Amino acid sequence: MDFVEYLRKYDAQKKIDKLARLYKNKRIAIYGAGQFSSAVFDNYDLSKLNIVAVADIKFEKEENCDFHGYNCIEPNKLADLDCDIILIANFNYNFFIKILDSNILYRKKNASIEIRPLIRLNFADLFLKGK
Repeated sequence: MDFVEYLRKYDAQKKIDKLARLYKNKRIAIYGAGQFSSAVFDNYDLSKLNIVAVADIKFEKEENCDFHGYNCIEPNKLADLDCDIILIANFNYNFFIKILDSNILYRKKNASIEIRPLIRLNFADLFLKGK
């Protein structure tokens, strides 16, 4: 099962809309600009989320780029970005939460910011049952 099929199966738009209601009027940064996040950005309406930037390591050497129409930043810039929440757009969100907590946000302006997955994936469904 690929990301697009998985997201459709687990009604990603319903989950995105729930986040939009939960974080209404909040400034949101997205961490992750890979295959998973591209599947989300390409196939779902994120317009109700107030996304101020998309962060990914691949943007470290790029300046003034955009990702699906959103401002791109390197992950280290999340530490001082004016945002209220960071949503992880990667199926391995626990790994990235640890990286953000211990390496990027530690002792910075956003040290206590809420970090959560954009879409919580079920590893077994995605990789084991889908084969």
